[in-house]
Amino acid sequence: MLKLITSKWLLLLLVLGGGFALSIDGNRLLKISQSMENFAQTYRIINYQYVDETDPNQLMRTAIDSMLGHLDPYTNYFSEAEMVRVKIGAKGGWDGIGVELQEMDGKIVVQEVVEDTPAEKNKLQVGDVLLEIDGTSIANQPLESVSQTLHGKAGTKVKVKMWRAATEETLNLEIERAKVTKKNVPYFGMLNEQTGYIVLTTFSQQAGANVEAALRTLQEDHNPTQIILDLRSNGGGFLIEAVNICNLFVDKGNEIVYTRNKVAKWDRSFSTLNTVVDKNIPLVVLMNGSSASASEIVAGALQDLDRAVLAGRNSFGKGLVQNTKDIGYSSIVKLTTAKYYIPSGRCVQALDYQNGRPVGIADSLRKEFSTKVGRKVYDGRGLEPDYKIEAPEVPIVLAALEAKHLVFNFATQYYNQHDSIVKAKEFELTEADYQAFVKQAMPVWLSYPTTTEKAIDELEAKAKKEGSIKELKTAIDKARATLLADKKKAFEMHKVLIKHTLEEEIVGRYYYMTGQVENRLARDNDVLEALKLFGDKDKFKQLLAPKK
Repeated sequence: MLKLITSKWLLLLLVLGGGFALSIDGNRLLKISQSMENFAQTYRIINYQYVDETDPNQLMRTAIDSMLGHLDPYTNYFSEAEMVRVKIGAKGGWDGIGVELQEMDGKIVVQEVVEDTPAEKNKLQVGDVLLEIDGTSIANQPLESVSQTLHGKAGTKVKVKMWRAATEETLNLEIERAKVTKKNVPYFGMLNEQTGYIVLTTFSQQAGANVEAALRTLQEDHNPTQIILDLRSNGGGFLIEAVNICNLFVDKGNEIVYTRNKVAKWDRSFSTLNTVVDKNIPLVVLMNGSSASASEIVAGALQDLDRAVLAGRNSFGKGLVQNTKDIGYSSIVKLTTAKYYIPSGRCVQALDYQNGRPVGIADSLRKEFSTKVGRKVYDGRGLEPDYKIEAPEVPIVLAALEAKHLVFNFATQYYNQHDSIVKAKEFELTEADYQAFVKQAMPVWLSYPTTTEKAIDELEAKAKKEGSIKELKTAIDKARATLLADKKKAFEMHKVLIKHTLEEEIVGRYYYMTGQVENRLARDNDVLEALKLFGDKDKFKQLLAPKK
């Protein structure tokens, strides 16, 4: 058979990879061959004959991104420069100085200083503006490129020039890079004499081991009688870490998740392998609309096995599995290769993708499944909580303050004016501090165009165009005046929420994410609701019992 393959087909087999290519039927292989030849000819002609000079790499990148854009948002191409971010996301660590950057008003600013890193030891601060790396200006460089330049092998040194606006000083530092690791369990502790609380932010390497260490420490030091596992806004990570975390609460030998691939022989099943740590302690898992992927495996498996009460809001609904394929030149394609299914047999995927566009799964296509004891659960909408907690409403004023970086900048200013603060959970802004913030923020807020104000502007423009502005002018002016009056009241009306947001941002400057968790716990409505649920033992048992 191989003797009959032309040179074009042989080339195609080499490009696709022998084993994979031979699994494709002949007709499909012919279509792929013809399409690749058409693309190659088009690419060659554009590069040689297009009237203006073209960048071959950029053209190819555009073509690849466009092709993958017709699939799903999780199938992506990563160049060598972008590989650093992919590895950091997966491992939760990297070699560098220990900062995370963001672009803000055209500047590259330190967004986070990671605890116990060279950046912290060299007293870099959140809000510092990066000017130069190794004597080269980073002006007009993309954020991705700047971040990659700061990374480097542990033990090597890098020179950075920073500007600290709060003190109007320029810093010239030489920093030795080191291994940087972000905590995936930034906080665990006791909420009261009975309740242990563990936060997991990502399923990076050692997530299972770190949650286990937190659980065992709580047991040894405090002997809790109930546990809250907080997976809110946890976007996932390694599937195997999800299995390891489930194993802390369920016996070995339980299937947690299985994957179905395009090629059946690649399907895999993942079960718990180790001795359970505590299979009886009452457990609440907190989740929200940003809990996805591996978070949904943990929460969904514990729900299907009737081992935990899920509390909060519907999860994100990502039931797709991605794998990476090396395509040469230190580049990879990360592509969706399978869907995963949890013990009841359901897939949590909430969207289909048609030509790259998300399409909701119709109610008529949703299927009913059963948990281990017979509770009804459904696919096609992510995970639905057993105990629903309404999400707090975010007022437009707070969204505007954060969009304009006013909360961030005020926290930076506060940090530079105060050498220390009280313990994280005790910190509160004074009334004078809050009013100082209001004074700074009010002009920006008043000039911030809300959706309603934009609608009024559009109405006025149309009225002028259609000649009816004379009749509507009084009503339009009155509407604007009413909105302005309401905007001036916003800082008092939403004072509690704005003040808490400021406090949490400020605490993060001194005590990092651990402190932020401590600071908000006493007022965290989801946590308070979980504690209330624990207090109603009959309701807790009822939520885990089959419906009669």
